[in-house]
Amino acid sequence: MAYSSAPTHGKVARFEKNNVAIDFTDGWNIKFNIEIANKSRQGQHWKEGLPGQASWGGDLSGQLVLGNTEQKALLDNLISATPGALLTDLKLLINGTTEGWDGDMYLTDLAVSAPLGGVVDVKIDFVGDGAPTLSDAQ
Repeated sequence: MAYSSAPTHGKVARFEKNNVAIDFTDGWNIKFNIEIANKSRQGQHWKEGLPGQASWGGDLSGQLVLGNTEQKALLDNLISATPGALLTDLKLLINGTTEGWDGDMYLTDLAVSAPLGGVVDVKIDFVGDGAPTLSDAQ
């Protein structure tokens, strides 16, 4: 298959656990980084850098629905007797079916917001472990 050659609407993007969409999400973000070591020296007008290790991570947000099996599994990963197990079954899909990223990741932060008169929201941050894979055939 080939990657999409047209823009994709965010409403079809989804976050999956074990090949099942995590329901009640309203968005996710992923960010890729590379560390740059400073190799500048005296007498230069411009800084120079040396590329180092790459990393990636992001977050998932949505409405808190503990009856959703996949969503509850994410909460259990952080709120358990031994939190922080490496997750190997998560995918961030762009087009809702095939295009997206997957890779091993750790959940690092979970925030629940319960505003008066509003929906209870959840935000989960994650950090990748090793290199992610971008695929058009998930």
